[in-house]
Amino acid sequence: MPRIAIIDNNMLAAIGLAGIIRGMMPAAELSLFSDFSALEREDKGNFIHYFVSASILLGHANYFLPRSRHTMVLVSDAETQLIPRGFHLLCVNQNEGELTRAILRLAETSHARKQVAPIPKADAPMTSHILTPREIEVVKWIVWGKTNKETAEALGVGVATVISHRKNIMKKLNTRSVSALTIYAVMHGIVSPEEI
Repeated sequence: MPRIAIIDNNMLAAIGLAGIIRGMMPAAELSLFSDFSALEREDKGNFIHYFVSASILLGHANYFLPRSRHTMVLVSDAETQLIPRGFHLLCVNQNEGELTRAILRLAETSHARKQVAPIPKADAPMTSHILTPREIEVVKWIVWGKTNKETAEALGVGVATVISHRKNIMKKLNTRSVSALTIYAVMHGIVSPEEI
């Protein structure tokens, strides 16, 4: 019997998703987890798929990266840019019919043999950033742990400009967390893991 894990702090949303999946795969055994530690205790490598909220994935990306081919990340439209490459995204801002069709499309692609895209080098050109080139520079300095003043001096701008860029970055990426910003930066080739 195939086992599927749903990991989401919002148990009401997890129960709703479980109902949709049960309708599609009645033979599957579904396990719902409200936090990562509960999943980690039970996961013995016997889940065929993981449906995980974006916030839990971002907090535990190292755990899910080796499982990326079998991980469906539950995202809102605003969170899609934060998710590392190689994961399947499932937008939860849809009605039940659209969500069912999206799950079916994901099932087809997740079972297909495919190569997970490697993490690009930090100096690799990125073509799909929602951030401006200057915002990308500011992201680097934030990830490197520099203060607004240090960043301003390094970039030759005022502290108020750096603060403005930081606000815009956090708004565009829909986060307030430096750790989520760090994961975004590594996974999108802005910095290399060695630079953190």
